[in-house]
Amino acid sequence: MGVAIPAFNRAPFVADALSSVLAQSYPVDDVVVVDDGSEDETASAASSIGSPVRVVRCAHSGVGVARSHAASLLRTDVLVMMDADDLLTPSSLDSRMGVLGARPEVDVVFGQVRSFSECRDGRPLAVDEQRAGHTVGAMLVRRAAFGRVGPFTAGLRVAEGLDWLLRARELGLVEVTVQDQVLWRRVHGANNSLAQRGSMNEFPRVLKAALDRRRSA
Repeated sequence: MGVAIPAFNRAPFVADALSSVLAQSYPVDDVVVVDDGSEDETASAASSIGSPVRVVRCAHSGVGVARSHAASLLRTDVLVMMDADDLLTPSSLDSRMGVLGARPEVDVVFGQVRSFSECRDGRPLAVDEQRAGHTVGAMLVRRAAFGRVGPFTAGLRVAEGLDWLLRARELGLVEVTVQDQVLWRRVHGANNSLAQRGSMNEFPRVLKAALDRRRSA
């Protein structure tokens, strides 16, 4: 089991994210953090965790490139994608790996997600209700299936996950969504979706591109 984490200026959060990975009930063999040209102490904070976390520093190229690079460096047959400011629930990997073990035809497993903005007594305080998380951050995928779809599209600032998922569905990857919560999504003033508000027009463009591909096929 390997976890790929892109990180840009996430020094306040990345250690907590990594701690949630290493606290999993299912063993994690490899974790790669790609520091995407951070201007803060993200790389140092991630490096302080130690094995099995590996930190790779790159020039700032955007979340898609950093996520793809992290995934390519993992040495495992199953990949988990995670953002550097989120938290996995303790049984996040266990519940999803159970599906892969029982159903070899399944390529991708999602789970339920809740949002939080702060922790109290070491526990996230939910700010919303549980919902199905059909996002890259709540995704566990076989490496072979990830390779069929290919890397995340470079140049997209906020819609790289949607673009990848649409391409996966066009190829017919088999998805399952478990009913267990697998992810806590942290809400804060520097979330990528907030910091990149000017790029929100990527979503209709990505959807149109997917529609055009289907029409041409």
